[in-house]
Amino acid sequence: MRAGRLPHKVSLILESSPPCHTLGRMEYEPQRYEPERQRRELAVFGFPLRVDPFFFVTAWLIGGRQEPLWMLVWVVVVLTGVLAHELGHAFAGRRLGLSPWIRLMAFGGMTGWMRPRNLTPGQHILISVAGPAVGISIGSAALVARYAAISAGASPAVLQVLGFVVWVNLGWGILNLLPILPLDGGHILASVAGMVAGRNGRIAARIFSIVLTVVIGLWALVSGEWWIAILGVVLTYANVQGLRAEMAMG
Repeated sequence: MRAGRLPHKVSLILESSPPCHTLGRMEYEPQRYEPERQRRELAVFGFPLRVDPFFFVTAWLIGGRQEPLWMLVWVVVVLTGVLAHELGHAFAGRRLGLSPWIRLMAFGGMTGWMRPRNLTPGQHILISVAGPAVGISIGSAALVARYAAISAGASPAVLQVLGFVVWVNLGWGILNLLPILPLDGGHILASVAGMVAGRNGRIAARIFSIVLTVVIGLWALVSGEWWIAILGVVLTYANVQGLRAEMAMG
């Protein structure tokens, strides 16, 4: 992000009703959103793919002030990085018998299932970990390559591109492991808490996420980090909505 972000990384989206994985989110309600009815002209490795125009808008804004050519390079790196992250979730879901689809949107992306099925907490954790694992692996490789390029006297342009790849994949991948819903780390926390305390554990994970995002948002406001402040507001809202939904389930 950070994706929105900023980082999602960030892969980030407001809470919604269908059981889809967003930044690691796996909902438990019956599927109401049927992506197979949506028009998708693209497919990657057999996964239906939809890219919303606002994905490019927010990626451009997050890039800050750079020359147009470098902004274009930044957007391409963000596109490939976020897609790689979501493919990690999608391949893990396919491995577990799910039929994944991918959507890239403002502030990130999400992976959902056309034919959802019940999963164990351990399987939920596996899917949540898969996305950041791909990003961190790519980013780590790019970091090593960047150091090698520096030693070899590579051009500033090469170092700049590798720097983008490191930040988008390694930086956002680590950020996504923060224990905040609906980030992947938050869903890992919620899955573990659910194993220990059931529904009360998931509610506790929501409350913890709200407290943490409020604290981060206030810090960002005081520090003048406006993108992080906006992300904090979005995450807080998503968790409040998620908490209400969890409470309504009784």
